[in-house]
Amino acid sequence: MSSWLAFQRLAPSIAAILPLALAIFAYERALIPIYASAPTSRVFNKIVLASLSLGFFQPWMFTVSQKAFACAVFLALAPNAAYWIPVWSARNRDPLWGPAVTHCAILLPLVATMSSFLQRSESRVLNVASTITVFFTLTQARSVLGQVSLLNSVSESQIFLSLSFIYTCITILQLPVAAPVQAAPKKRKQPSSLTPFQTRGILMAIFLALSSSIYPNLRSPVLPHPLKELYTHPSSLYKYIPPSIVGESLNPAPNASERDQTMSNVRYLRAAHSILGGVWMGPKIMSIDNVPPIRDSYGTPLGDSIYGAFTLQEAARLVNSTAKGPENVLIMQVPSVHHFGLGIGVSATAFQRHKMPVTIVEIDPAVYDAARRFFGLPDPGEGKVFLEDARGWVARTRADVEGVPDHIFTVEFWQDLKNIMQPEGILVVNYAGHLMSDSMRMVAGTLLKTFGQCRAFHDLIQSPTKEQLENDFMNIAFFCTSSIVPLTFRKATNEDYLGSALRRHCLSNMDHREIDLKSILSSIPEGKEAEYVLTDAHNPLGKLQEEQGDHHWMLMREVLTDIYWETY
Repeated sequence: MSSWLAFQRLAPSIAAILPLALAIFAYERALIPIYASAPTSRVFNKIVLASLSLGFFQPWMFTVSQKAFACAVFLALAPNAAYWIPVWSARNRDPLWGPAVTHCAILLPLVATMSSFLQRSESRVLNVASTITVFFTLTQARSVLGQVSLLNSVSESQIFLSLSFIYTCITILQLPVAAPVQAAPKKRKQPSSLTPFQTRGILMAIFLALSSSIYPNLRSPVLPHPLKELYTHPSSLYKYIPPSIVGESLNPAPNASERDQTMSNVRYLRAAHSILGGVWMGPKIMSIDNVPPIRDSYGTPLGDSIYGAFTLQEAARLVNSTAKGPENVLIMQVPSVHHFGLGIGVSATAFQRHKMPVTIVEIDPAVYDAARRFFGLPDPGEGKVFLEDARGWVARTRADVEGVPDHIFTVEFWQDLKNIMQPEGILVVNYAGHLMSDSMRMVAGTLLKTFGQCRAFHDLIQSPTKEQLENDFMNIAFFCTSSIVPLTFRKATNEDYLGSALRRHCLSNMDHREIDLKSILSSIPEGKEAEYVLTDAHNPLGKLQEEQGDHHWMLMREVLTDIYWETY
């Protein structure tokens, strides 16, 4: 009996946690396309904890109907608030205060109001313990909700408005409607008053009749997911192609900004607040040696990649110091070519054009589908595509290795990759960051420790200055091998270029692109070398990358103007 009574006391709190977790999950997911993951998450948990504390310790007492009504209102406003407030704050170019102000304006009142349904105690100590318990429960719940595939097809607006509908129904059902007073009998019959049940029933009927016309107007202006038809922005600067992760900038007006002029006629693949890759289109397609450009699945010609880093990876074919080098290549974007992380498939397409068999490992099916349909990726053949996490694929493919590494870029993970490579095979790793950062030192140091020798190259158009090497955010391609023979590259020829001016520019001057790894590693303090080797037990790379998230966010805002990022 005591257990049943305890459950009855806890039941309201348990029932309140799920909608609260859904609302927080939807809000976070709504912000990431505008603010990216790192800036969004920096103070996110702190605001959630502060909001829960406010909900637990606020001194006012409200009825169930009043609390439900407040929740219904905040949730009804959330779709547009979670779009327009971050849009306006992001235009100030502050990835620190922008998300913080947005969280305080939307997340704090929403969570504080919804958490008022959680069971409170008269003991301050118990309330503190409850706040912390609910906070950690919500943290785990958000992680679980992110794995629920059904929610991938449900928009943030649908989540917010469905919850608003539920809380409005609770408001009506809990209205303190007074029962009719029984008057003394009279000779003349008086019309009877409505009972509380009848009053609530009428209000509920009115709400249900109006909800179908009210709620659709409360949706955010975010595009439908998946996009069913072509969407062209009112500015005519760009369009989104179904299923909406593929965008295309169009011919700009004569008075367009320099940035819009530069990034016009580009088809790009977008993921959250990042561009996974893109190609030039229309008048910006360049070809050499009269080689026709590749075409997408609809026959549209495609130009070079907008990023040189993906083309630079093809230099693995130029390795001439090992017998198995060009025949056994592992490409990491983060006798065959294994390509982990596809992007738009620039290097995977090029390897297939050179008649090299390719195996693709890509965690997101939508990325693979976009690469095949809109970026000219050929079908690598049966049994050559694995739509899963690279760690799982390596775990199944490797030989005589136990345990799956928790993270990539660690010694354990690279060792697993070595087990599925030829002894003299080539690993190509693309890593973006500041050249003289701790994260770059850790990636370089770990690769060298695992493979024995590596060479690194940048993808800049011109040779970087000393200031650029020290301060700029750049893509670096690492080429590593376990071979004892020094790693060398042959000179590129016209056959290597595949009619691409970008390939000729990137591959013809490899010597001028090389980064001296000794200069990166020489700044590691003596005796601290082990701290710069990533392992499953010691892997601060994620935290270090988050610290660079602000710079990446600012960089993306420089690549494309605000209106591109504000439509998704």
